[in-house]
Amino acid sequence: MANLPEPARKAGEVVLHTVDRVVEKRWEHALAVASSATGPVEDRVAEITRAFAREMAAVGAAVGATAAVPGAGAVTLVGTTALELGWFTARAGDLILSIAATHGHTSGSVEQRRAWILSVLAFGDTASAGFTRVAGEVGKGLGTRATARIPTETLRAINRALGRTIVTKYGTKRGAIALGRALPFGIGAVIGGSANYAFARAVARQADSFFRLLPPPLDAPSSLLPT
Repeated sequence: MANLPEPARKAGEVVLHTVDRVVEKRWEHALAVASSATGPVEDRVAEITRAFAREMAAVGAAVGATAAVPGAGAVTLVGTTALELGWFTARAGDLILSIAATHGHTSGSVEQRRAWILSVLAFGDTASAGFTRVAGEVGKGLGTRATARIPTETLRAINRALGRTIVTKYGTKRGAIALGRALPFGIGAVIGGSANYAFARAVARQADSFFRLLPPPLDAPSSLLPT
């Protein structure tokens, strides 16, 4: 991480700090969101996704417009981008946890919830395979315990490795999207809104796929470990 450009490193740090806050403070909110949706799991996930995507798009457009106001300056742009990055990550974390609860994973520990969010944000559509690979590298010998819970200390080590991946991947990706906010007024707003909408829907799709592979009541990524 020391060799990363400063903006990417700081963006990653914002993401990790926000993920910590979400897993520790927002679990009850996620459970409430999941319980408020109706119908079969597929319909509930779709309902939750639509609500989150609309909200994120609206905020992204508003931030894009604010950052593109003439005379705002680079300092204002950087400050606004950091705030938006933290907010977006928090809502993405809320979305992932809400989808987890919708799939019946309602009793995960703090470290398990952290692993869920970090896996989806770090690896996207390949979250299951990505977690499996990291767990295999960090927790030697876990392959023979594929259906057991991962020990807390081992899961913490896995989460630290996932965090390093977040810094190099997720922070950089969101940083690239945020650059659009510096474009002339109107263009920046479109990039902010449309990018946030698409990214929110992608996160929901990736989370939905991830949690389909975690049969309740395991509630931990251990079922993804290689045998």
